[in-house]
Amino acid sequence: MKISINRKTVIPMIKWLKASKDEGVRDENKLREILSMPDYGVEFCRYQEPSLPVCGIGFEEAVDFFLHFDEKDFDNPRLAYKKDNFIAFYNDLDKRMEKLKMLQSITEEDLQLVERLLENGLPDFLVAQMEHFTVLLTVSIGNSMGWPYGEYIHFDVANLDLIEDKETFLHVLAHEIHHIMFSRLLPEEMSPRQYFFVNFAFEGLAVHFCNNAATPDKPAKYPGPMPGMDESGWQFYREQHTQLIQKVFADGEIAKDMNTEQVAALVSEYEKFTFTSLKTNETRTVLQYPTYYAGCCIWGRIDMALGKERLFSVLASYDGFMDAWKEAERIMIPE
Repeated sequence: MKISINRKTVIPMIKWLKASKDEGVRDENKLREILSMPDYGVEFCRYQEPSLPVCGIGFEEAVDFFLHFDEKDFDNPRLAYKKDNFIAFYNDLDKRMEKLKMLQSITEEDLQLVERLLENGLPDFLVAQMEHFTVLLTVSIGNSMGWPYGEYIHFDVANLDLIEDKETFLHVLAHEIHHIMFSRLLPEEMSPRQYFFVNFAFEGLAVHFCNNAATPDKPAKYPGPMPGMDESGWQFYREQHTQLIQKVFADGEIAKDMNTEQVAALVSEYEKFTFTSLKTNETRTVLQYPTYYAGCCIWGRIDMALGKERLFSVLASYDGFMDAWKEAERIMIPE
């Protein structure tokens, strides 16, 4: 596996932001020129995929955001969510840019950690397919720490403050590559119920294998902390653990009688940046969607109890999912 880092757009955009900050100049023509660079083109292609989270942001919306991020409110919920964090980045540009040095210090030995996490978290035939990935760095409008698209793993430089250190970055990088390879495992056609539960596996297994996430009845995969995870948000989910898992399975039953669009809408309710506790009715802003937590518990438990081969066999075909879940429950939570 080879990983390269592409940061071609970072300096031009930082210069544009510094001109705005130091000279009060926001050159729209220059901005459009920067946003038309190929790296941003990858982003806008990704943002046009309606089935993926953190999407629905067009080129003109991006232009408007950079020109007016500290002057107006935005109707697009993704941009509205981004606004405060981007203003904080803009107000502290020089210090925030120090985080880029973290990436410059990554060695081949560091990348071996990424490889080990992926070897543990993917079927052997997918591990053999891992070739070349490009870490794409831009100063942009993304809401997440990073996302995968094709052969790219994108990181918004404006969000690098969310990543504490190099080790955390390596775990997050493994998480995003896991998404790329995991998608190759899935069948092109799925039943509505299969589609529903597989969406939880997409994020849930990435945090199980690559971020060492634990839930009350599923221990961490390895000794140690949960790199790249929001501890406060995770505790929020722990407090409503039983209610959340019960709701997921209840919605899974409802999904059996839905069409594809209806199931996608049902899943989207678990992929928002706010969530209302099923136990206390408290609404919280969350960095990681409920799909991360519930998927980690449900699918991670199958891995811990029954092993990687059984896990991916069930995922690929969906045959025996409920049997595997119940068997894993008996092993992990004996009476």
